[in-house]
Amino acid sequence: MVYLAHAPASMVRLAYSEDIQPALDERVVIPLETRFDSSPALSRRVYKGFERHVSMGCPLRKGGLCPSHCKGSCASRLALAAANDNQDVPETIHRYVRLGFEEGPRIRAMLSDKTVAELDRLARYTLSECERTRQFVRFSRLSDGTYFSSFRPKADTIPLTCSYFAARMRGDRFCLLDPKHRVIAMHKEGDRRCTVNRLDDRLTRELSEHAADLAEGETYMHAMWKRFYDSVGLDGRDASQRGYDLRTSWMPKRFWGGLTELDPTLESAMQADIPDPPSA
Repeated sequence: MVYLAHAPASMVRLAYSEDIQPALDERVVIPLETRFDSSPALSRRVYKGFERHVSMGCPLRKGGLCPSHCKGSCASRLALAAANDNQDVPETIHRYVRLGFEEGPRIRAMLSDKTVAELDRLARYTLSECERTRQFVRFSRLSDGTYFSSFRPKADTIPLTCSYFAARMRGDRFCLLDPKHRVIAMHKEGDRRCTVNRLDDRLTRELSEHAADLAEGETYMHAMWKRFYDSVGLDGRDASQRGYDLRTSWMPKRFWGGLTELDPTLESAMQADIPDPPSA
């Protein structure tokens, strides 16, 4: 909106409404309400224009080395940075878009530029959270046959990674919920893609509560998975041992609460004899 209004960059600083801390010489301006369906259209307009502008004359594009007109390097960084939870995202994207329209394909070589470096940092962190999403999401089978997982990344990664789970679980019906960002990815059996929806607080809470309705025998499967994990694990990973720091580096502790293999409530099932699996 700021770019389309041709507002001078030196006189505008964008911020999330909940993070606004104006300086002494700044005044807070709230944009006018627009129709819900108009904002995505304006965003696509700016994004497509930026994509075309930074790819014009790009040497990698001419040499056939840049896939899909620079989307993989210049323009798509905007989407990755926008998914980051950092409070500086709005202003960083604002400055990067302006720089891209000013410099065109030269922005590819401006790696030392402060604006480019900051946006690259935000995009890289989102990519790291995407990889952690693919690694640490754990699904459980509910009583209605749906596979469900609740995951809390530090970036809005569900829309960026749900296609991975759709490819891996094409024959299953599943829901992947992110209560923090209030987004859910839903997949039907046989579909190649997921349907992604934004939720309100009430629906997010209801879906989170529904996760406790496990299918018969699902706790048994959890206990079996934990036993397998413990049996193949290496010694020296406890908090008092040397391997603990390495373990927490590759498997951050903020995800441990959602990992079946680290669920402390399964300890009783592990200590006792695991019962025979339920009949099919």
